[in-house]
Amino acid sequence: MMLPLVLPAAQIAPSLDPAHNVSEWSQFPGVPLEWDVAHGRSAGEGTSVHVTSDGKFLYVRFDAVQHEPVIAVQQSNDTVTGGSNINNGIAYSDDAVWVDLWPSGASGFQYQFESNPNGTHNEASSENAGFAPQWESHGHQSGDGYTVTMAIPLGVVHGAHAGAWRMQFVRYVRSTGELSVWSYDATQTNPDDLSRAGTVTLAVVARPPLPSPRIGVYGLGDMSSRSAGGSTSRMGADFSVPVTQTASIFGTLHPDYSNVELDQQTISPTVYQRTYNEVRPFFTQAAGFYGFNCDVCSGFRTSLYTPAIPTPSQGYAFEGKQGNFGLTGFDAIGDRRNDSAAAFNFNSDDTHWGIGIDHVKADLPGLVDDTNGGTVSWFSGKYMNAYLDYSRESGTNVLDTSQAEWIDGGGGWSNQHFALYGSMRKVGSDFNPVDGFDSHPGVAGYALYSARIWNFDPKSFLSSAGVSYFMDRYQGVAFGQAQSDNQVLLDLLTKNTIDLQLYSGSDYWRFGPTLTPISQNGGFSLTYHSGMQNNVNNFPSHGASSTPTSISYSTGRYGAGRLDTWFRSTTMRAGMRGSLTFTVDNTAQWLRGLAPDNVQWFDSLAYSYQIDRDSSFAVGLRRVIGMPPQPNGGGNCLGTCSNISVAFHKRFNHEEVYAAYGDPNTLVTVPQAILKIIFYMGSQKGT
Repeated sequence: MMLPLVLPAAQIAPSLDPAHNVSEWSQFPGVPLEWDVAHGRSAGEGTSVHVTSDGKFLYVRFDAVQHEPVIAVQQSNDTVTGGSNINNGIAYSDDAVWVDLWPSGASGFQYQFESNPNGTHNEASSENAGFAPQWESHGHQSGDGYTVTMAIPLGVVHGAHAGAWRMQFVRYVRSTGELSVWSYDATQTNPDDLSRAGTVTLAVVARPPLPSPRIGVYGLGDMSSRSAGGSTSRMGADFSVPVTQTASIFGTLHPDYSNVELDQQTISPTVYQRTYNEVRPFFTQAAGFYGFNCDVCSGFRTSLYTPAIPTPSQGYAFEGKQGNFGLTGFDAIGDRRNDSAAAFNFNSDDTHWGIGIDHVKADLPGLVDDTNGGTVSWFSGKYMNAYLDYSRESGTNVLDTSQAEWIDGGGGWSNQHFALYGSMRKVGSDFNPVDGFDSHPGVAGYALYSARIWNFDPKSFLSSAGVSYFMDRYQGVAFGQAQSDNQVLLDLLTKNTIDLQLYSGSDYWRFGPTLTPISQNGGFSLTYHSGMQNNVNNFPSHGASSTPTSISYSTGRYGAGRLDTWFRSTTMRAGMRGSLTFTVDNTAQWLRGLAPDNVQWFDSLAYSYQIDRDSSFAVGLRRVIGMPPQPNGGGNCLGTCSNISVAFHKRFNHEEVYAAYGDPNTLVTVPQAILKIIFYMGSQKGT
């Protein structure tokens, strides 16, 4: 039922006090959230939504009845990156409500504004992964549930206009995994599906013809020892200048990408190169335009992977949408190198068809690399999807043009309870773009994945049970079979948030002429305070939890011996606003006398404190001891490596302050203290 709703212009803004009686809001249109898309049944908890607009703000009130205890741990805004389901997975660890906005329908950008019962909020946009404007949300808990009110400024929404928008209102019940929505059909599995969203008509939108330009100017001071490069200071800026309602020119001058708030160090064994999330403002804007489709991916690959591009000294770009078409491109100018990319895409009004092409080029001293590709995708609107990707590389590193292609096609069928996907791909041995990512060139073969989930009655001890199977087979160019993976998994999730997973399988990867076992597909994991979300496409992940306790064991043949891994971690509340996380992770590669065993321990202690809505503090201690497993065992530490890092973040209406000591991305402590201040002029962060 794709539902319509008309919003008369509000003459007076409603009260945003969530404890205020709902009677003031009753004069505005109201809708119920009646359908649980996670389980394919009527919603078990009642939710009513009232919404109105005065042309400057969209005002929304959620009144949620809840029989289970309300879960609301997050106290600082924007501490969950990426919103809820806009990036394909429930990231929220609390009960939550949110609003999806598509002001221009399938041809425009998606926006999401989300709050927990405290009124603490997150937001996301398909235009910019760094979207984080100032907006207002409030929460109040009562004996039978909670109320959340929102005031969303329409000035931060590109393409805002009077007339018909596509909208969706969603509620997430953390303790049951329920996802209830307003507009739906019975086959829906994703709450944020544009094709099922309702149509909401706004009487008026009071805003200038173009969004305001944005300039983010930063100043950074770095006090470091000589071993860390010595003390320094620098300034720079990121800017964005709209040219239409849905198009902008943007760029960066002398940027700083210290990324002191990120900790991406891990010793988890893997032969795959690791991927990292992009957080640099120049690359996060328009990031959604790039990228190909991939089902049953056994080795991530793409022609553009921006973390591979070093910090440019300056960069210039364009991104925009017009009708059903989108266009973007950038030029990053660095030290004796130039990296550029462009992409063009099309999406049909009914969201059934998508087409994209892109071009990526790296120009370095003595090396030029060009990659061109395209993708076509189809979605039936209910259960089925299919895609086809093609990419071709040329340049200095390509010795055989016939081995510089990548072709990938597949598709599948899924609903709330069952999924079956397959893909076939061929990747040339010379396909390895300089600005891209290809974890295993020189293979050709197929992959299959299937999962089945059984949901039980809400009164049952078990919330759900599920099984999945994954397999792939790839042949290499020179020696026959190059990669083989198998895994069968059983998952049991109880109503009291205990998750048990049992799994078995094998992995083999060819290194030169030798097909080497890299198997750790036998073992178990047990989690208390698990997430409670179920999705066959993300099985067996159950979403986030604010206080999980986990223990897992994995074993299998690995290289010349056997590799055992134990992982233990617990996060506990430390007062209303603080949390402590302890982690002990150890690997032991038993080489049976052929060589000394490789035993490595990873210990960490982290404390975070959410000071208020706009500031937070964190400290991390980490130590790695021993030798990693081989081959490519998951870390460069040989012996003992210790790291301590401290970070503080404070956000004001137009400024951000970061203070940090050390660098959590390094194996050993970097003796440096950094103070970074960002001042935003014009439009707000990420808009």
